[in-house]
Amino acid sequence: MPSLPDDVVSQLREAEAEIRRRFNVEVDVVSEARGALHVRNTTLPQYERLLDQVDPEVAVIVVSYGKETLIEACKRKEIPVVELQHGVIYDHHFAYSFPEGETKTTFPNYLLTFGEFWNENARFPISDGRVIPVGYPYLEQRLNKYDDVESTEQLLFISQGTIGRKLSQFALEVHEDDRIDHEVVYKLHPGEYDRWEDEYPWLAESDMRVIDESEPPLYRLFAESSAQVGVGSTAVYEGLCFDLETFVFDADGADVLEPLVEDGVASAIGSVEELATSLHYKNGQEFERDRFFKPNAIDNVIEELKNIKQNLQ
Repeated sequence: MPSLPDDVVSQLREAEAEIRRRFNVEVDVVSEARGALHVRNTTLPQYERLLDQVDPEVAVIVVSYGKETLIEACKRKEIPVVELQHGVIYDHHFAYSFPEGETKTTFPNYLLTFGEFWNENARFPISDGRVIPVGYPYLEQRLNKYDDVESTEQLLFISQGTIGRKLSQFALEVHEDDRIDHEVVYKLHPGEYDRWEDEYPWLAESDMRVIDESEPPLYRLFAESSAQVGVGSTAVYEGLCFDLETFVFDADGADVLEPLVEDGVASAIGSVEELATSLHYKNGQEFERDRFFKPNAIDNVIEELKNIKQNLQ
């Protein structure tokens, strides 16, 4: 395993102590760091050889965190790295939002975001001019594909593994409450498909419709629904593009969607009574789709990649 300078080991030990103090969990941060450095030392020459063979003008990636060694290799070869936004970016996202004055040498050179909203939502470790709103091509394609689907009085719950137990129990309460006149559909996250029947037995025993596969697609469910309930998923933002009444359920991670509540385009709920009272009474604020998802995404991405390429000349 690689050795670490004494001052670095000391800093990492301080981090271990702080983790132990705050969370009562033992983590050998020094060993983790040595392991990560070993992987970096092993793979960096491989990435450099790959880049020599391919000789790209620009490297385009999705989810930059976890790809730091590839980014380092690109920067050594003076190949600009462009990241396409893949999900929610918020003010305490460890991969995108940094304290003032802090930076990250293995962050991409450019970040192409879904829209202006995301640019304002974090403190990135690159200049503002390199965080560029372009839109979300796949979302645009799905909106066009399901444009002719008629919506019904369907209430769509969007699950996530981190909050699935609490949200699924709430969904069942909603399903069984006579005050809710919508058909309730519970859409599981793909990571829950193979375990939900064991972890959420109340769902398996109910007659509520549970979607535990990729069919029907999430976007079709959006198109045929009139309302949605979520906690911290990117999908909630996408559902708003289908003009869904939107409710943010009070659970861990709900702060990710707090901007929607603050803007008045979603309502925060913590009980069936709050949901029953709010359904059918849309907030006065319209969802500014273009602010969150800039239109003409494919054209925008192509244009920005051309601009980046030109800047190399």
